[in-house]
Amino acid sequence: MKKLLAAVMALVLCLGAMTMFCACGEEKADDDQVVAYILAEKGDTYSLGLANNFKTAFEALGGVTVMETFTNGTTNFSDYLQKAIDKKADVIFAPNSTTVAANLLKQANDLGIECPILAGDTWESSVILDAVKGTDLAVYCSTFFDESDASSAAAGNFVTGFKAWLNADADMKAMNGGNDIVAAVSALGFDAYNVAYAAIEAAAAVKGNALTSIDVATALWTLKYDDAVTGAIQFDEKGDAIKSSAYIKKAGDGAFTFARLQSVANNATPASAFNYGDATGIALDTANKKIVIGIYEPTSGDNAAGGKQEVLGILYANSLKNTIVIGGETYTIETYLSDNGSKEDMAVTAAGAIVNKGALVALGSYGSGVSIAAASTFEAAGMPAIGISCTNASVTDGHNYYFRTCFLDPFQGSVMAGFAYDIVAKKAN
Repeated sequence: MKKLLAAVMALVLCLGAMTMFCACGEEKADDDQVVAYILAEKGDTYSLGLANNFKTAFEALGGVTVMETFTNGTTNFSDYLQKAIDKKADVIFAPNSTTVAANLLKQANDLGIECPILAGDTWESSVILDAVKGTDLAVYCSTFFDESDASSAAAGNFVTGFKAWLNADADMKAMNGGNDIVAAVSALGFDAYNVAYAAIEAAAAVKGNALTSIDVATALWTLKYDDAVTGAIQFDEKGDAIKSSAYIKKAGDGAFTFARLQSVANNATPASAFNYGDATGIALDTANKKIVIGIYEPTSGDNAAGGKQEVLGILYANSLKNTIVIGGETYTIETYLSDNGSKEDMAVTAAGAIVNKGALVALGSYGSGVSIAAASTFEAAGMPAIGISCTNASVTDGHNYYFRTCFLDPFQGSVMAGFAYDIVAKKAN
């Protein structure tokens, strides 16, 4: 009898151990564990990068993750969402494009998803507000700026001026989604333009009308721009802005509301002078007294909504500061928009068009994959590029002509994992 009981107990323990693992080979959560279901797009640099950063950080906190990927062009996410329900997910993290989000959120509502749905900076868009309208979905995103933040005069002045500018031009307002909501990427676009302007000024102070795009790139490394609306901008040794905080917002009825400001220490070392050797770059157009600033953004494709909002921030900045004095002569600053279509295979052509226009600097892009894909084109031309919301670490890593004004995915993933675990999933609020 003792041997029989021992055998039965062994079988029970064995079966119990087997049920502790899900089909993907990960440990299944017990009643005390917090489960995150993560859904990313296969082959998408931004989506996969942020998803993996979140996964690592969430598991480090003691949570359990179930991660799946879908192929580009997928429109039916019901089976994936059902998997989240079956796994008893406490939170869903879906760092994907707004095009994907529009379908995913509708289907989540149809399935009666009750757990919070989280994403990264791409979801701060009117597309998301439209998707949650009339639903009970709890949708959160991390982002770079909050229009209600009155902590600095620069931020307040930007919000007031930008709204007035949008409302005065029906085309610009339509480009913003038909409203005057100030997207964080618009604020970053505004800052990126002004950083580029400051770098051109700094280069001109040294080289006069003999300056080139190489001189602008050189100036960027040691530039400190204190009047940025998203916080002072200074680049580290990789060309990344040294950022230490992120806003988390909830999508509601027609607006995003502030949920939390998450800050962490950033001990990155500010960049020192950089030597580009004998690179020649693109010369200042002294004949036409003109400076071109390229706008490398998606105004079509999956990321068009966010790309347009970055463009708006840049255009607003240009409307305020579109001339610069160099060597005692006034130069007009023009912007040139090149649509990368949200596709990496269009990157070289779109970036090349900016080079052919003789731009001294390029701004963009919304989307890390297209930014990385264009890096070699800008580098070959000796043209600096300033990323606006391209958060994947590979954008600047090893690319000495690429800078950026936003935080990175490892930071963003950690922020959202902490929010999901402590505030949302555990309902500690």
